[in-house]
Amino acid sequence: MKLDVLYQFNEKYAPYAGASITSLFENNRHADRIRVFILGEDLSPDSEAKLRSLAAGYRRCLCFIDTKELVFRMKQMNMPKYRGSYAANMRLFLPWLLNEDVERILYLDADTIVSAPLDALNDLDMEGHPLAMSLDSLVRLHKRRLGFSRDDYYYNSGVILFDMKKWRSARCSERIANHVRNVRAWYPSPDQDLLNVVLKGEIMRLPAEYNIEPAYLAFSLRDYFNTFGGRGFYSVDELRDALQKPVIFHFFRFVGEFPWHRDNVHPDNALFDKYIAMSPWRGYRKVPAEAGPVLKFEKILYRRIPRSAFIRLFRLAYELFIRKANQDSLKYKTNRTM
Repeated sequence: MKLDVLYQFNEKYAPYAGASITSLFENNRHADRIRVFILGEDLSPDSEAKLRSLAAGYRRCLCFIDTKELVFRMKQMNMPKYRGSYAANMRLFLPWLLNEDVERILYLDADTIVSAPLDALNDLDMEGHPLAMSLDSLVRLHKRRLGFSRDDYYYNSGVILFDMKKWRSARCSERIANHVRNVRAWYPSPDQDLLNVVLKGEIMRLPAEYNIEPAYLAFSLRDYFNTFGGRGFYSVDELRDALQKPVIFHFFRFVGEFPWHRDNVHPDNALFDKYIAMSPWRGYRKVPAEAGPVLKFEKILYRRIPRSAFIRLFRLAYELFIRKANQDSLKYKTNRTM
């Protein structure tokens, strides 16, 4: 197996990316070649040295990509920043960063853990699709605000398999840039919403085992489907099978915390601890999450009340968060981002 993998992260996320890359190397030792491309933002010399040491220890190739020219071009096309950075949207413009010898590349968020070999994913017949992604959880209300029906698919951008030849021929990057300039630039989930809106109907659906989200682990499948419904989503059997043979875990924020926070209740805490201890960041010291009173209260409820009751409060809190994020994004008209 020859595998190309892409990460993008800043200095703050370097330790977590280190844990993810460790899991990638550790569980794919049999691969003939693994090349890791890093879109780094303000990485310290120490972090770069640790990442190079990690790759060398597994005899793998690691390449840092200079993003200065891309950032310049993103400014020219009036691409908005997200949380003060262009990093979140960089992977939407891979043809401007990668050589044409990269025919297929797997993008992984820094907050992922690869727990099994990636041969099946790497050999997947993409059937002419420019990209493949797993469905996102918890998006019942968000889909409607984007103009999607309840039966439409909405995908999570934490794990993306790109067919670069098809991506280039379909002019996906150019179409996204045109949408930003002429339709809408600001979204609650910037890159994820852009991919879902602009490339609707062109995304291949990956099985859930390639993006195991926290909600699948924190709640029973019965409670999940009773609360969030199943239209435009995986079936109960598909999720049950995925949990029996997980390949990639995606541990984004849950109850206001990540597994790298002290005293967290994140369902992926043990998995993160395992791989951070195997990485150059072994001995990483966790700090408390910067959570406000609402999230602190949510955490107390998570610990004290039945999960079947908590999940309803969890849905309400999440949908209020998405509603506010959507309202905030709509304050910015396209012309004001230019």
